[in-house]
Amino acid sequence: MALSVTGHAEMLLGAEMLLGAAMLSVATNVRVLIILSLSLQAFLILFARLRKEGTGRKRPFIRWLIWLAYLLSDKVAAHTMVLIFSSKRITSTSTGLPTDILLFWASFLFLHVGGPDSITSYAQEDNELWKRRLLWLLLHLFLPLNAFSNSFSKNKLRLPTILVLFAGITKCAERNFALYRASFAHLGMYWGSFNVNMKDKEKEGETVDDERKMGTGSRIPVQFQGVEDPESRLGTAVQLFGNLKRALVGPLLTKPEQKIIRGRFLKIKSSKEALRVLKIELSLLYELLHTKLPVIDTKSGICLRMATYGCILLALVLFSLAKRHYQLGEFDMLLTYGLLVGALALDFLSITLLFKHSDWLAISHFQRSNGKVFDRQDRWSNEVSQLNVITYHVKDMPVWLIMNKLDDIRDLRALVKDIKGIHCQSFQNLDCKHWRFIYYDLKRFPKNTDIEEVWLGRGDEIRERVLELEQWEMIKKLDYTKCLLVWHIATEICYQNDEQYEPKHGRTDYRKFCKLLSDYMFYLAMMQHTMMATVLDNWNTVFRKTLKRIRSEVCRSCSNEKMACEDILDMKKGEEDTLFSAVQLARGFKQQKNHYPWKEMSLVWVELMYYAAINCRPNIHAKQPSRGGELLTLVWLLMNHMGLGTKYYTTLGDVLKRGDSDSDSDSHSDSDNPGDSYGTVPSYGTVPSYGTVPSYGTVPSYGTVPSSNVFVN
Repeated sequence: MALSVTGHAEMLLGAEMLLGAAMLSVATNVRVLIILSLSLQAFLILFARLRKEGTGRKRPFIRWLIWLAYLLSDKVAAHTMVLIFSSKRITSTSTGLPTDILLFWASFLFLHVGGPDSITSYAQEDNELWKRRLLWLLLHLFLPLNAFSNSFSKNKLRLPTILVLFAGITKCAERNFALYRASFAHLGMYWGSFNVNMKDKEKEGETVDDERKMGTGSRIPVQFQGVEDPESRLGTAVQLFGNLKRALVGPLLTKPEQKIIRGRFLKIKSSKEALRVLKIELSLLYELLHTKLPVIDTKSGICLRMATYGCILLALVLFSLAKRHYQLGEFDMLLTYGLLVGALALDFLSITLLFKHSDWLAISHFQRSNGKVFDRQDRWSNEVSQLNVITYHVKDMPVWLIMNKLDDIRDLRALVKDIKGIHCQSFQNLDCKHWRFIYYDLKRFPKNTDIEEVWLGRGDEIRERVLELEQWEMIKKLDYTKCLLVWHIATEICYQNDEQYEPKHGRTDYRKFCKLLSDYMFYLAMMQHTMMATVLDNWNTVFRKTLKRIRSEVCRSCSNEKMACEDILDMKKGEEDTLFSAVQLARGFKQQKNHYPWKEMSLVWVELMYYAAINCRPNIHAKQPSRGGELLTLVWLLMNHMGLGTKYYTTLGDVLKRGDSDSDSDSHSDSDNPGDSYGTVPSYGTVPSYGTVPSYGTVPSYGTVPSSNVFVN
């Protein structure tokens, strides 16, 4: 009997010890998770903007850290809430925490779930899931409300808790509304209702000018409608931003609308100014899709934000008065003050950084600071990703022998390709002369050029004038996929064998430009699959066969790209595959009287880029600003403003029905293009249907090549 009593006592003692350990563990876990949640908010406020500036592209670990912090911020807050409300009854011993304090801490977690103003979504897909997030918030809101109602009468911190909970719910509502506003479904729904309203007004006899028919005023955010000078860089960016939104989700433009947009864009005086305008537009797109700015930068949004800030400040005062009722440890007291002061400080820091780096706020609040505000360098970094097939094979060859074995395993091919791609990837700055070349090459299309004329030609003029090759018929039969790879390899061979090329003083380095575009297009094909999906047919198979052939031709002792290119150029006649076609093309260039025709090769590369840009789906372009931006997206936007986008007409029949010979006002002066003529404009033919890959071995008919003085500084 005594033994049984002793055993029972030991069991009770053991249970008590386990309960104490559990309470201590729960309290410690809650403290650690709350500190982690607050730290994640601070990290996102400080570094989320780096996605837009391109830092994340050059340093992938920063992008991964932002992605990890974005995912953890919600998970940590949700797990902490579950932990708190499963432990709220453990308050009877010194190791537990008062229920009032636990509820007070839980209310701060809703502030954290609301997230910082600088990042509401990591990707566009997150915006489309706003309904699921709303349901998630409602379910998690039930826990604190239920617990708070049960202890309301005894809770000495009920007023501070209510204030912080109100602020948290407000922030959650802001974020969810921002997600809803940024979803393509909402943007598309706006355009449908807008068109109906315009038609109704016309039926009622009200005069609706071209600007209103296009929705210029209505589709510009209300914060931007007070821009005083519509002819300034700022005013142009604001007006064209509506066209960007319409290119993403809106209806197709009519020909008069196309003329208005093209005329407005061509009022820009230089290619440098045009690039700045495009950067501002993409920056605004990023802030529309991935931040709270469209929601909080309104009268109601500002009032709610001031109320939120006031609630937290008042909660700090009330807690300071009520703390004498609790025997909190020093650490818990500091933690509570840290949550209150941290919420105020992070809110202030978030707004400060937004005013410093946001184009949205700069436009709506600093419209007269055109020169200073809009010349800053925190938009696209001008860095163009580079990847080369020869480097892909040569770089660290002994290490890649193991990777190549893994590459033979079908399930690991994609992983091996991505790892090798990241390792071999590099970056080059887009020179202002290179951008000028692209800008004026697109601008040369005259005022009456229709969309079908851009995608037409078969390159006969350039072929007869420059590329007089016996192998032309073989290259002409290639589709876009093989053509891209053939031109890429041929360009690399020519680049490595023409080191003596020196551009004239102040002129464009076309050799460097060809190399930049060649490596960039190969990078897109290898690493940005979604951007090239509509133009590349069976890329993986073609690339693997070509890489296998390169491995068989290049000696393993080759330590650099130049030696590898020499081995490839010396290859004997074999199977007429992609690599052999590239070698034939490079040999043909080498035999030219004027040696390598880099300017004409540049024209080929920009045409290949134009086709990829305009055939990439608009929603894919919309994702790029949050990833640091892409040159291809800038080119797509430039083409849309020039009136060369495929979204202007549905079919060729629509174009013919619209037949309109009205002229477009393109005769505007250019500060960096004084008095140059682009010569004969080519006749292009029919438009390939969207997503259909044409036979792209042909070089586009570009008319008379622009005189080189166009590209002088």
